[in-house]
Amino acid sequence: MKTTAVIALLLLAVAPGSGSEPWQQLAPPGFDVAGMATVPGYPDEAYLVAAGQPARVYHTSNLGLNWTMLDTIQDALNDILVRPDQVDIVFAIGERGLVYRSANGGLTWFVRGTLDPGAAGRRLAFKPGQPTTMWAAAELADLPGIGVFASTDGGTSWSGAAVDSGPNASAVLLHADPYRANRVFIGGRLGNRARLYRSENGGADWSDVSTGLGGTCAWDVAACPTDPSILVCATDAGIYRSSNSGSSWQLREAVPAWSVEFAAASPHTGYAGSDNLVFRSSDNGNTWLTETTDFRGSRTTRLAVNPSQALEIYAGNGVGMFHSSNGGFDWSELTGGFEHLTVPWLSFYPQAPDTLYACPDGFGPVRSSDRGVNWSRLPAFAGDGFTNGIAVNPRDQDTIYCVTSFDARLWRTTDRGDSWEPRPVVDRFVARGITYHPVEPDTMYAWGGQRDSDAGRPLFRVYRSSDGGENWTRILARGFESGLCRGLLFSPNPDTVYAWGEADGSRALYRTTDRGGTWTSVASGVSGNAIRDFALSPVDRGTWFAATANGTFRTTDHGETWDDLGLSHCSTVLPDTASIDAVLVGTDTAGLYHTANAGIFWDRDTVGLPSRAILELHRHPDLPAAVYCCASGAGILARGVVGVAETPASRTPTAGLRPTLVRAGAVVCGSFAPGDRTALHLYTPDGRHAAGPLPFHRTRDGLAWTRPAGLSPGVYLLTVETGHRQVFRVVLSP
Repeated sequence: MKTTAVIALLLLAVAPGSGSEPWQQLAPPGFDVAGMATVPGYPDEAYLVAAGQPARVYHTSNLGLNWTMLDTIQDALNDILVRPDQVDIVFAIGERGLVYRSANGGLTWFVRGTLDPGAAGRRLAFKPGQPTTMWAAAELADLPGIGVFASTDGGTSWSGAAVDSGPNASAVLLHADPYRANRVFIGGRLGNRARLYRSENGGADWSDVSTGLGGTCAWDVAACPTDPSILVCATDAGIYRSSNSGSSWQLREAVPAWSVEFAAASPHTGYAGSDNLVFRSSDNGNTWLTETTDFRGSRTTRLAVNPSQALEIYAGNGVGMFHSSNGGFDWSELTGGFEHLTVPWLSFYPQAPDTLYACPDGFGPVRSSDRGVNWSRLPAFAGDGFTNGIAVNPRDQDTIYCVTSFDARLWRTTDRGDSWEPRPVVDRFVARGITYHPVEPDTMYAWGGQRDSDAGRPLFRVYRSSDGGENWTRILARGFESGLCRGLLFSPNPDTVYAWGEADGSRALYRTTDRGGTWTSVASGVSGNAIRDFALSPVDRGTWFAATANGTFRTTDHGETWDDLGLSHCSTVLPDTASIDAVLVGTDTAGLYHTANAGIFWDRDTVGLPSRAILELHRHPDLPAAVYCCASGAGILARGVVGVAETPASRTPTAGLRPTLVRAGAVVCGSFAPGDRTALHLYTPDGRHAAGPLPFHRTRDGLAWTRPAGLSPGVYLLTVETGHRQVFRVVLSP
């Protein structure tokens, strides 16, 4: 195996794109809420944790009018919790199985305790009335299983065990019953079914109370204040109610639900978070109404109700945090200025490469026609926030297909989203992507997995349609126990296709040279339990790259042999356009790395990169220097896509600016012919478009322009385009 060397200072010439240029932020605004906590007794205060690594912890003391980033934690946090009797003490839990504690309101954080090795922390809860006793829900990777941990010394030491084990285990639910001090619930997913467990003795013993629950995952549970034997459980199949502490359940509303909470100040009132709206019950969870208005985002996994005001609600999802003061009739977004979305899919429209499509989690499909500078959301359809693949007809940009992780269907529009219709692929299809064939516009491919039963694990599958998505045929099936096809790639020869992922716990990479008729495994020599990304070198068709958790691998002989280039936890790979020895690699936990010499040395790229959890890398089809990066909790980042640079001082400008400190407006001095196609724009110093074209009128001295309303004071770059571009630094005064 090749040794990885990360060089801090290395006086070598580095290939373009290796990290010398900072990354610029693109994508729609939003906030992927990984954790949310209100402050007991202080209804205007709240904490937020953004998804991704490092985790960024934010705090507001004025209902979201202003937010302060308190600290970053080198972990992917999943929950944050304020101690009810000492509100300056805040806890958080993360993917590394560490429990963090702050004693100064989140300003500084320290590791307080550690769960078992390999446990991924998911949720935290205090024992009611005894906050030094805590519980934690975690996923146990070795079993796999749903684990619960307990601490009796304020989070310093933890002991735990598996509540249950089996395939597809996810721990997403933890609830300490505030009305019965020793009753606690834990749950989530096991074997692709909703699972809920109850303990009546503080976690010493557990009972499975899942019978009667539908759906693939139990997301939340709450006990009714008027009668603690009445429980309400939120699953992705509906809102369920039990009147006997979970011994049996009845479906009360057949809608996806991701969170549930009762109002302490009005015990009969309950709320359930669904997709872009909150349901309300006024009769102890027996009936649920949709009279509340909607807001942006799917999968509202976080709900909080003011203990002293039953109509004041906070809701959090993959798009942001929202607030209502009237029981959900009206909502205000508290995180509109953030750019913390998670975008796991990005693609280009080949016939117009400046047109991009993306799928932010919880947001819905979006489109950009200017290389990603500005985005517009496609009209909504059911489950659009779960979209994880988009295909646009190469002959008609109005025809779009989307696949989602919500159900086994894909959605089609022929009028660019004004209307949508569902289309089946195959029963129990687990979609991971969709695309058109590059030269056969009626041929489409969809990939992912298929379950043999509702509770079964998915198996590696690829499907093809030859009639524009009307009918689908399976063309690749691998594995007997579990698996998933993660991606599909066409080579420059349209008959050759590659599919990759995992099958039966091992890496999978297949190639067909007859458009899917026959497939050959070409993964021998690659290590890891899954191939997470695959790419062909633009320089040499026989050179391929594969990214796995074990490293980055390269073959130069069409997959006959593979070399380990080093690194670990690799998630995505982007080969260079000039050299087979140069490659850019994204990782789960350490950001981006670049090598110009086939892994002998790796340079780490952190310039302007707010997230270390990289999901995808892409290169603009027509601009080799333009690179896009999708990062968890950081939207879409780009290099060489947009931006301006100031006119060099050594170059004599043909125009001047008077004054440079601008209150209401300024004049660009110079001679400008009336017929010139003149345009003025303002950019932020990092190259993002801020305003423009600016209104102006011609004067004897030049072009007098007006400062646009709504721009914050600060430094900007003014561009003057009259056939060529000149750039001036201006300061907008308060």
